[in-house]
Amino acid sequence: MKKRSFMLGVMVAAASVLSACGNGENEEAAAESGSTITISLMHRYQESNIGKSPEDTAVLDGLQRFRADYPNVEIIEEQLQNEDYSIKAQALAAADDMPDVFIVPGSWMDNFVTNEIVLPLNGEMDKRPEWRDGYRPGTLDAGTREGQVYGIPIAAGPTHLIYYNADMFGSVGYDQFPSTWPELMDAGEKLKEKGINLFSYGDKSKGYAMSSWISALTDRINGPDWTESILNGGGAKFTDDGFVKGISMMSELAKAGYLNKDLNSVDTDTMVNYYFEGRSAAFVSGIWSAMNVVNNAPEEITSATRVAVFPGVEGGLGNPLSSSGGAGVYYSVNSGIEAGEKLDAIMTMLDYMTGADSAKLMAEVGGFPAYDPGEFDKSKLHPVAQAAYEASAAADATKIFDLWFDASIVEVLNTGIQGVMAGSSTPEQLAEETQQAYETLLNKP
Repeated sequence: MKKRSFMLGVMVAAASVLSACGNGENEEAAAESGSTITISLMHRYQESNIGKSPEDTAVLDGLQRFRADYPNVEIIEEQLQNEDYSIKAQALAAADDMPDVFIVPGSWMDNFVTNEIVLPLNGEMDKRPEWRDGYRPGTLDAGTREGQVYGIPIAAGPTHLIYYNADMFGSVGYDQFPSTWPELMDAGEKLKEKGINLFSYGDKSKGYAMSSWISALTDRINGPDWTESILNGGGAKFTDDGFVKGISMMSELAKAGYLNKDLNSVDTDTMVNYYFEGRSAAFVSGIWSAMNVVNNAPEEITSATRVAVFPGVEGGLGNPLSSSGGAGVYYSVNSGIEAGEKLDAIMTMLDYMTGADSAKLMAEVGGFPAYDPGEFDKSKLHPVAQAAYEASAAADATKIFDLWFDASIVEVLNTGIQGVMAGSSTPEQLAEETQQAYETLLNKP
C-alpha cells in the first residue's frame, strides 16, 4: 500500500552552511548565502506550556535559538493540541500533503514507513556522528525500521512511575512503598479502612491502563523475552499464564475496592486531582506527572510525595526495578524532501530542538530527554522531580505495548481492559480476545 492509498487504522556545498550547531561562523555563513529556505513544521508543542511542560519548554527554546542563529530560514510553524494534531496529521497523510517536518507517534511509524510518508535519515545523521550517538540506548528503536532511522526522538521517560503519599503509607505502617504484592494489598486494605483508595485510576480515554500499568506489570511477571516473542511471532501467546496473571492482579485491586469506583469514567487529570485531594494514597503515571505534582498539588501533598515503581512479583522473570518507557513520539521528515540545502537546514533545526542543549534544558526543568543531557544542574529540580528523574535513570526501560504492538491488538486491549476493571469480563476472556486478534494479524498474507 503506497502513500496515495494511505489509511491509518483506520548538496553538500550548501549543506555545509548548516551542518553544525549555531556559532558565529555558521551565522556568518548563513547570512552570506543570501538564500531563503522555507520549512513547514507541524507539531503539538504549545507556547502556553512553556515553563509548565519540560518537553514544550525545551523544544520551543531550541526552535527559538535556531531561528535566531539562522535568519535566512523561514519556518512556517503550526502548533496544535494533541487531539487536533492527531486528526489533522492523519488526514494530511491520507491526502499525501504532510508538511516538511511533523510529529509521528511510535504507534504510527509502521504505517508511515510502509506508505513512504517519512524519509530515512541514516545518511543525514551519519554526517553528524556526535549528535547521532548522543541519544540514550533504545530511544531511536521505535523510530527505526530495518536499520533505517525514520524519526528523531524527543523525550524518553518511563510511562510507569508511582507517585505516593509517604505520610499516608506511614499511617498504615509502611515507612517506604511496599516491596511485595502481598504488602501492597495489605496497605490497600488498611488504607481502605481509613476511607482512602490505594491508587486513583482514570482510563476514560483508553490507553492509560496499557501505557502505565499493563506494559510494566506484564514485564514484572513474564520478563522482556515474552514481549520480544510476541513481537517476533516466536510462540508466546496472550493466553499464557503470565499475561493473564498481570491482568488478574489489576482486576483484584479493583475488586478489593482499592481503586476509585469511577475508574473508567474519569480521565487522568481527574485521577491526579483525586490524589491532590487526598482521596487516594498514590497514582501511577509517567515522568510527565512530576511537574504536575510540583506545580499544582497542595503543599502538604507535594511535600509528602515520593516516587516508586511496582514491587516485584514472586517468581517473576522481569527486573523488579524496570519501568515501561522509551521515546513515545518522533520528529520525522517528509519523504518528498531531497538531499541538499533544505534537508540540511531541517536536520540542523532538529538538532537544536532535540539535541544536547535542548536535552540539558529539558532535564533542568523536570523532563527526561531522549538525548543524554550529561551533567546538569540538579539543584534546580524540586525533590519530587529529582526523584522521578533518578527513578527513571535507574530503571531498565521495557517496551511500552501501545507503541510496539499492532494497532489491532492495542484496540482490543484498550477496550477489553475497561470491561475487566469494571467486572463485566474476566482476564481470561480478555486474553482470549487479544490472542484471536494476534492470530488474525499473524495469519495476514
